[in-house]
Amino acid sequence: MAEQDFGALISAAESWERAAEGFGEAEADHRTRVYHATSGNAEVWSGLSADAATDRFAATERELAAAQEECRGVARLLRDGEAELTRLRGRLMSLVEEARAAGFAVSAEGHVSVADRQPNDPETQRLDQVAAEWRLELDRAVSLVAAADVSLALELKDATTGLDLMGGGIFNGAALTDAQVPPGKQAAELALRLNEEGELSEQEWFELNQLMASHADDAAFNRHLLTELGADGLLALSAQVAGHLGDGGDEESRRRYAILEQRLANTVAVATQTPALDGGIPYGQWVHTEEGRFYEGWMTDLREVGTTRHPAPGLTDHSVTGYQLLATVLSSGEGYPDRFLRDLADDIRTAEDPTRGGSQDIWHQRAEEGNVDGLSAAELDRFALDPLDAVLGLMAAAPDTSAAYLDPDANDNLDYFLHDRKWNHLVHYGEMDMNDHAYGGGDSITARPTEPDGARDGLVNALEAATTGIPMGTDSPAADRALNRTEEGARVMEHLVAAFSDDEGALIADDGDWSFMRPELGRMTAAYMGDFQFAVGGKIEVMPVPDPRLDLEGVKVDKFLGQLGRDPDAYGYLTTAQQAYTAATVDYALNSSAGSDAILEQRLEHAVAPGAMMAGILAEARAQAVYADGVASDEDYNQKVESALEFSGLILDELASKVADSLPVGGSFISWGVEQLNDAVVDSLVRDNSAAVADDVDSAYRQWRQEAIDAAVRAVEISGASHSDDMRQHFGNSVNLDVQQFFHTKISWDPGSMPNDES
Repeated sequence: MAEQDFGALISAAESWERAAEGFGEAEADHRTRVYHATSGNAEVWSGLSADAATDRFAATERELAAAQEECRGVARLLRDGEAELTRLRGRLMSLVEEARAAGFAVSAEGHVSVADRQPNDPETQRLDQVAAEWRLELDRAVSLVAAADVSLALELKDATTGLDLMGGGIFNGAALTDAQVPPGKQAAELALRLNEEGELSEQEWFELNQLMASHADDAAFNRHLLTELGADGLLALSAQVAGHLGDGGDEESRRRYAILEQRLANTVAVATQTPALDGGIPYGQWVHTEEGRFYEGWMTDLREVGTTRHPAPGLTDHSVTGYQLLATVLSSGEGYPDRFLRDLADDIRTAEDPTRGGSQDIWHQRAEEGNVDGLSAAELDRFALDPLDAVLGLMAAAPDTSAAYLDPDANDNLDYFLHDRKWNHLVHYGEMDMNDHAYGGGDSITARPTEPDGARDGLVNALEAATTGIPMGTDSPAADRALNRTEEGARVMEHLVAAFSDDEGALIADDGDWSFMRPELGRMTAAYMGDFQFAVGGKIEVMPVPDPRLDLEGVKVDKFLGQLGRDPDAYGYLTTAQQAYTAATVDYALNSSAGSDAILEQRLEHAVAPGAMMAGILAEARAQAVYADGVASDEDYNQKVESALEFSGLILDELASKVADSLPVGGSFISWGVEQLNDAVVDSLVRDNSAAVADDVDSAYRQWRQEAIDAAVRAVEISGASHSDDMRQHFGNSVNLDVQQFFHTKISWDPGSMPNDES
């Protein structure tokens, strides 16, 4: 960088200035010889063609004038850019000299070290810290040069390819004027005008979109834009967006504001880039940089306006909070830094948590009913009525962020969400009730706070991401659709199982407050199938359970699983996962090591017993849900196969890639893989229809037990390829008896008694 010749920029500027002079001469010649010689001179030329030509000649005049402005503007940008790059490089070189004068060595790559290093010297250790600070300053100085270089390139692109605000049509006649204003300030001025006047011209809309699109990845531009707007200005703009994307408005207006919403979301994501929570520059050092000072200041401003109420015309007649507006905009974007999401979630919780001085009713909004102009059902589909749940939904795209935020060893967030938080933020107002004194006496209108559809979706998605390691959202890359458990996620799962197994699993019972979450809990449980089989199977373990392992000691796992089995979706996930894991365990038992037939037979018993116990728990729960509750058939259960098979495939893929790589698996498990197992799972889940094959609980229960037997026998048939036909038949008979023996469980059975075991 020290040898870089910035003088080339001056040479280029001089060339552009000469081009401007040439365009000026062409303009003067055109004006004298063409435009003025013919325009309005009837003796030379008249009629319709003359009138048309006059307009064209005038347009040429404007284009030639615009060309001069563009050339001069580009020349000025080049000269200013050269001056700024030279200044910043000088600052960088001065820092290098200062560091060297202070006794530090600076390499060509910018590495700073103690010049005369003495190992184990306390003074050297102190100097190492000082050297790190010098390195941080040098890195920042280098980044400023790089940012100036990128900014110059973007400004040159804007000046030469941007909209011609002077109307010339080819050249940017406004290049000289606009180049004097930083792009972030230009965008902010247009955004503030939209706030004040409620609309922009076609030209202004185009310019705003151009600025935000061309600088989408420019952190300096986006920080400048947010600084100029201020937190209050951003929220006012968010209110404009929310109002225009509601039920009303024409299609073109909604399109414009939808684009603007995505641009604003991107602005926040890029401007709030912060050091990662698990590494990078220490935050205490980073906050003293330009970027850190911006972040700290902006988050402080956001806390002040996030809890205040703002008008949202077009959305509702009632004011909404700043955090609701911000979360609505953010929900259209992605790529937010983990620190920003966690800081924002903490600030929103502080605003609502009474133990932190907040108000549980702060997010209350009126529903559109009873002649009250509140939020309609369509508006609730996209308006972040619950900003904290919306932020949790954004975290769900980053499993590590979700796991860290919900880790019960690190904070009390999970307990707060499960036990203490209010979720009923939508308020329905009824007719005047002269006898109702609950809301101010006889002159009040009755109010009923309720949960809207989709309440808690953000939390549920964050929990699933945290525990399975799979990013939530339809845009997640296919490569990310793999189980990736972590220590933090395992602690979240342990906490959930303990909370949802208490009091006979009341929280996830049919009428429980969290019963809606049973499908997601089924997937989360499926991701830890080895741990659950170990827990319900009396700690029988043939194949080592993948790490990290769950600590389920003392937890009523059967109560938890019994409630999940009552849900068709959860039942499908758990059954396919149980069969997948049991099949892998059978393969491991038959092929991981040599032994006598008796030893192999015992290993097979240990392989199928835990899965059989789990199958029995699920069968009892299924029977209770289908029959004891008066359901005519279990058709719902038989239609939950396709999505459940995906999870059985994930489990097999994980066992093939993680377990089999580290264990001496010699069988055909990896080769037969998902396809053949899925065939068996499909057969066992869809071939029966209880209305046709079972008239009572006993026959249905026997049918489901037979399915568990068939799945285990099928695993023996596939994995026992290295054994003789007779031994494979013998082992199949053995696991048949094993499943029958271990299928029963001890969870409560209602109605009446345990189903009859007789065949």
